[in-house]
Amino acid sequence: MPASGAQRKKIPILPAMLSLGPFEIVVILAVALIFVGPDRLPEVARQVGKVVGQIRRTTDELRRTLDQEIREDERDQRLAEYKERQKKAQAERERALVGTGEGATDLVGAPAEAALDAEAAASPPEDIVDLGPAAVIPPAAGEDP
Repeated sequence: MPASGAQRKKIPILPAMLSLGPFEIVVILAVALIFVGPDRLPEVARQVGKVVGQIRRTTDELRRTLDQEIREDERDQRLAEYKERQKKAQAERERALVGTGEGATDLVGAPAEAALDAEAAASPPEDIVDLGPAAVIPPAAGEDP
């Protein structure tokens, strides 16, 4: 299914081989005049016009309904994907907080800030090695200190 309505390919109602040019229309009118007669031709033309208009309205309504259904399905799919991403992000945040002893409720607001400040003041994690005081490197010869 395409990602957006702009990329959707329009399906023609009539195939290209059924398109009518001016010559074909004249031939159809001449045949209709012969078979129907000049007296009934205007009445038959009105009836054909009404039927064609009704078919167009019906197909337009069907097209609008289908487009609306497709848009709603795409929106529902995007919403479901968004909710799934939110659940994954929440689960990641909770996994990250498991080691700190904090709860999921401490992710927002002042309690979370206080927890972060307290954590920063605590000792460094075990995987960080203390290398002692930093060594001072003297400047190279000819450089100003």
